[in-house]
Amino acid sequence: MNRRKLILQIKNGNQEALETIITEMYPQVYAFLYRKMKQNDRAKDITQEVFLKFVENIDQYNEEDKLLNYLFRIGINLANNYYKSLNYLDDRELDESRIIIEEDPHAIVMKKANHDIMMRYISQLSEISREIIILRYYHEMKFKDIADILKIPESTAKSRHRQALMKLEELMKGGVLDERKSEIQTVY
Repeated sequence: MNRRKLILQIKNGNQEALETIITEMYPQVYAFLYRKMKQNDRAKDITQEVFLKFVENIDQYNEEDKLLNYLFRIGINLANNYYKSLNYLDDRELDESRIIIEEDPHAIVMKKANHDIMMRYISQLSEISREIIILRYYHEMKFKDIADILKIPESTAKSRHRQALMKLEELMKGGVLDERKSEIQTVY
């Protein structure tokens, strides 16, 4: 069904239309927030908040905007607010104490190690550079959409992307991991 029709139905209180949008968009919004936050439970909570905010402010949604971009913008704002809150440190301590048991330990450990190392390097970038890298490479978004989500000109998104890649290359060549900074952003 056409998204515009779904949005109109949601505005009129149709729960099925809302469930259709959530079913379609939830995995992408959650994946973005998980990569941004590296916290499974918190990313799930904030993803749910994204859809609550969407419904609460449905009348303010401009149908000319891409829905996924709009939801990502809400997610970025909610995640940033979370990091500013005092609850962040308490939740981080809880997450670090969890033990995860998987079926194929060797493959999972190797994949997770490579991913975690890359995310540690990414965590050392500025906030906007991190978001650009995650949106570009983990969500395969175009610069136009990234610019729309971050509310910056497309040319700025491209130049910050290039700067972020140069910084990542510099960090990786030097093998420099700032444990203090990556510890703040990377939680297992």
